Amino acid sequence: MFRSTTASAQALFPWSQALLLILVYAALGHLGIHYAAFPGTFFAQVWLASGVGLIMFCLLGRVAIPVVWCASLLINTPYALQHLPDNGVAGTAALIFFSPLFDTLQSFLAWRLWRLDREPRFSRIGLQRFLVAIIVAVSVSIAGIALLHLAVGLIHIDELLTRFTMMALSDMQGLFLLVPLWLALRRDATAIISYPLFFSALAIPIPLLLARIEPSLAALLFPLVAFIIIRLRFVGAALAVAVAGGSAALLVILGLDPLNFGAGIEAFSRWSLIVLALGTPMLLMGIVLDDNLDYQSHLEARVDERTQALQDALAAANILVITDSLTQLFNRRHMESLVQDELERAQRYQQSTALILLDLDHFKAVNDNYGHPMGDKVLRQVSDILSKNLRQSDLLGRWGGEEFLILLPQINLTAAANVAEKLRQAICTANFGVTEPLSISLGVAELLPNEVAGDWIKRADQALYTAKHLGRNQVAMAKE
Repeated sequence: MFRSTTASAQALFPWSQALLLILVYAALGHLGIHYAAFPGTFFAQVWLASGVGLIMFCLLGRVAIPVVWCASLLINTPYALQHLPDNGVAGTAALIFFSPLFDTLQSFLAWRLWRLDREPRFSRIGLQRFLVAIIVAVSVSIAGIALLHLAVGLIHIDELLTRFTMMALSDMQGLFLLVPLWLALRRDATAIISYPLFFSALAIPIPLLLARIEPSLAALLFPLVAFIIIRLRFVGAALAVAVAGGSAALLVILGLDPLNFGAGIEAFSRWSLIVLALGTPMLLMGIVLDDNLDYQSHLEARVDERTQALQDALAAANILVITDSLTQLFNRRHMESLVQDELERAQRYQQSTALILLDLDHFKAVNDNYGHPMGDKVLRQVSDILSKNLRQSDLLGRWGGEEFLILLPQINLTAAANVAEKLRQAICTANFGVTEPLSISLGVAELLPNEVAGDWIKRADQALYTAKHLGRNQVAMAKE
């Protein structure tokens, strides 16, 4: 029982994924504090952990509440304990408990307001929801943290607004740089690392470095970013925003501010606003390009669908034009065309070819005695019998009424007469569901040199007339 419960708990809670996210959260937090803390504080200038916190909730749902709290606790506890002599036991305990609580609240609020599950990709409306979600979540949580710092004596009342702005911009950048990049990786990771676009993204810091020599050279960043976004759309926009924002923050941290905005908090704040102000239209541009591509693909699919439907309709119409509705054989008009084509082919290559014209004997009696529905059934059955006893290359059509015409390519008069006899016997031995036996008369004509189609068919018709005149139910060959 215990083993079963444990296995069930492991299945419900993704321990390995949660542990990996905690490690990433803690690592990014410690790196930010260690290398990019504001002077005299343990608060990072770019708090990437806030982006990981929102990603945790997107992946784990409400299960992420204790996970984010534990991850934030791992970061805040060591640095809070370092300042124990300055903050006192009560202040340190409050920082250790409430700082992770506000970090968790921020990620939870952003997750609930954004609702990525409704639309698992960025759209124009999705981007609006994302911006509103992170602004509200950061404002609420950072207001709580700033008031906490005021309560424990870390700041004075006149520093409250500065501390709030500083930490809010830090968390906003972490959310803005990481979350779109995570969505892009989840959507198409291979596109991000594809050559040469990945190396184009790595070139983004170059215009920022050149701006230290000449500030106007920073403008070179825009065509480079535009190239990446045009090629990769939203994936490229997310990559460009992450690399450009991260590069700007890193240069400020290293004291290499590209545009010499000042030092410390002043430079960081200005660059944070630039990243947020320019990053938003960059992401929007990627989203618009994605939407246009989706719309174009949709239109192409609709055009292909309509084209296929039109082709199917034309094919069906063509079949109706050349097909006899009762027997589903070729109709007389199409058979005339086929006879002309075969005549031209046979005369061009000097090959033998023949045709058979046949007629059901005393078919009127079937209609008179059994009705036209029975007569139609007999015609369809005759069509099936004829088709089954012909070669695949032979062409069969309904010539009119109870008459059928058969085109026999590459065959001479004698062989064609043998085929006609085979058909006659097949009809005579078939059961049509009528009392009187049914039979057919057939006229066979081989194509003569330089003969026209009308004369060829006329000789077959004369042979058919001869067969009927001689008593029906027999084959007659046309004279040359």
